[in-house]
Amino acid sequence: MGCGSSSGASNVSYSLIQTFINHYFEDQQFVKEREAKRVKFDKKTGKAVTVTGPKDKPESVTLLVVQPIVQDFFEAVEAGHGEQFMAVRPYLGAIMEPANHPPPNPAAPDIRYQLEYVYGYRCADSRQNVYFNSAGQAVYMTAALGVILDQSSNTQKFFGGGQVDNTAKNVANDEQAHTDDITSISISSDRSWAASGQVGSAPSAFVWNSRTGEKKQRFKLNKGARGVNAIALSNDSKLVACVDLHDEHNVYVYDVDTGAIKMREKGDTNKIFDICFSAKPGDNSFGTAGSKHVKFWNADSMKNEKGIFGGKGEQTSFACIAYDSKGVAYTGGVNSQIYVWSGRDLQSTIKAHQGGFICALRFAEGKLFSGGKDGNMAIINVDTLSVEKTISFGGVLIRAIDVMGSKSLVGLRDGTIYEVELGNGNKKVIMESHSDGEVWGLAPAGDSHVVTSGDDNKIKAWNVNSRKCEATGKISSETRKAPRGGASSLTELPDSQCARAVAHNPGNGHIAVGHNDGTLTIRQAANKLNDIVHTNQNSQEWIEAIEYSPDGQKLAVGSHDNNIYIYSVPDYKLLGKCTKHNSFIVSVDWSKDGNFIRSVCGAHELLFFDGNSFNQDTSGATNTVETDWQTSHAKYGWLVDGIFPGGTDGTHINGVDFSKDHSLIATGDDYGLVNIFRNPARGGHKPISLRGHSEHVVRVAFHKNDSYLFSVGGYDQTLMQWKRV
Repeated sequence: MGCGSSSGASNVSYSLIQTFINHYFEDQQFVKEREAKRVKFDKKTGKAVTVTGPKDKPESVTLLVVQPIVQDFFEAVEAGHGEQFMAVRPYLGAIMEPANHPPPNPAAPDIRYQLEYVYGYRCADSRQNVYFNSAGQAVYMTAALGVILDQSSNTQKFFGGGQVDNTAKNVANDEQAHTDDITSISISSDRSWAASGQVGSAPSAFVWNSRTGEKKQRFKLNKGARGVNAIALSNDSKLVACVDLHDEHNVYVYDVDTGAIKMREKGDTNKIFDICFSAKPGDNSFGTAGSKHVKFWNADSMKNEKGIFGGKGEQTSFACIAYDSKGVAYTGGVNSQIYVWSGRDLQSTIKAHQGGFICALRFAEGKLFSGGKDGNMAIINVDTLSVEKTISFGGVLIRAIDVMGSKSLVGLRDGTIYEVELGNGNKKVIMESHSDGEVWGLAPAGDSHVVTSGDDNKIKAWNVNSRKCEATGKISSETRKAPRGGASSLTELPDSQCARAVAHNPGNGHIAVGHNDGTLTIRQAANKLNDIVHTNQNSQEWIEAIEYSPDGQKLAVGSHDNNIYIYSVPDYKLLGKCTKHNSFIVSVDWSKDGNFIRSVCGAHELLFFDGNSFNQDTSGATNTVETDWQTSHAKYGWLVDGIFPGGTDGTHINGVDFSKDHSLIATGDDYGLVNIFRNPARGGHKPISLRGHSEHVVRVAFHKNDSYLFSVGGYDQTLMQWKRV
């Protein structure tokens, strides 16, 4: 789960490290190294812990490891051990078989959910990662997916995703597609092929058809490589070169047709950010750009040479590199200058930007295009080395640029991808995304919408039918920390501007938002997310669970201060609290008649409360065997006893939802999988497991009529829309 380690170092996310060390570029210091130690929330204990790291770590940033408190939660103690057993799994005494349920069936469901659309774009730490394919469609990546977006029909195809085995990422089969975060992508000169690389101890890279998503070749890097930070295809598409995240930042060259390695050499002790082949026909030279250096390589002779500045420009760091059709190389510097190279020798520099580093360079249609931290795209004449035109993107850092004919694709740090008419500068948004920290909030809203929230000061409403973001709201303009504790996140935004819980009231359309500082805000509607109708600040810690009662007259808010706050609707006055949990609240359910509340906490307690007095019902397990539940998010219970894979602990499952017809149970887990079981899911029952996410899946939710299943990944910041077929 996002707020802590799953079960030791084997499940540590390498993409999290990648995000951590690349999170921001600074004007004067190209890569800002963070503190080796930091505080992270341990979801097993509900407490903040100091994170330390093993010997094998990238750069000077410590690998995130929180040692588990209880190993193999469901296998550590055998049944019949009395009080000791109950202390490990305190929810057991609260489990009773419901009076009415479908007959158990251990087989995997015979239905299928197919990935239809993903709302996401990896913008936090990757660069030059949006391209046109040969059909003029946009090719980019998010989570563990290569995405092919047809802008005219707003439909998508994918490289990767689909049904897989129910196994962890570090042991999953990566023969056919990526199993973890894709961190680099490139396109061939004829735009027919895409190359992409992922993170992982021994990461994989692939070449695939940029129009169909069909795999062409797979390459397996050495163990310890940690990730593919940059990748490129040669001008004739016969070679692929990539750079890893090892301390020596090794450079690899592979034969695309055979998959054989042609070269593996140490790149530089400083990090390498980009790699690019010459665009000159028949030329297999390429360059690498990075912190405090640039190098030029030849794939035929296997030789490399450092760039010589020769007094033509100050030595600096470079985020990107591009070649033109004459074999001239261009590098984008931290000092806002573009450096022009002939062979290894610097010839001149171009001042194309107002300030900040240059993050994107692309040679296309006979011109050089650059994008920088100043939020401007510059169009440069390579014959005169002068800027012909500048197009502004409102001061937002430009991550990627591609040009085909009269149109450009521009990817921004805020998660937006634009298609731009170069002639008149008109812009069209073709993709939006959450863009910082983690994304947890997920709530279907009516017939056509689903609402998400995250650590990026954004609430978003997505239209399921048009497959577009229809509204974006700001979580808060205020700067506050939580009174106690705090959610672990990579974002630098304050707790008040982060939100990990949302709920929709079908009665009046209100959207409830739980902030990470404990604030509760109520928004007018899914299409009016900035219209705040109420604000409450009763919770002392961050809010993880929110649910409206079936009649829409009450709202239950589960906090990390161990309490459930009950409010009246529509005035949102505090009616009372459910106070008997010994740890932070992770889920809340209402019965259909509103007379019971069921909740789960971080101490693995399953408790029941009276829905009117809010007092604990210590006999709730027995008293509710005949009860129908409006929602079913509790991960402990007779119907969900089999949702945990062997060898995992009670934190492995992050989100649970039942289909509206109660025939299916969906879960999101720390393997990065969406799982679908028959109801009930008993021990040994088989799920359908779906991969697309690269990180812990924190929430899953069925649509109103079960035609769709939605999922959000924590650190991959992506919403996925699975269609029932």
